[in-house]
Amino acid sequence: MLKSVAAAALAAGALLALRKRSAAKGDDDLWAEATRAPGAVRTTQR
Repeated sequence: MLKSVAAAALAAGALLALRKRSAAKGDDDLWAEATRAPGAVRTTQR
């Protein structure tokens, strides 16, 4: 019983870490698109 609970907790932690990493990559992709595309936002203030 304890092993199955530990295995479930480990799997949940791994899934959470994977989702967090993929979300961060998505944010990076959106930032790159917003700053490098034609008509992109300016990243510096003048």
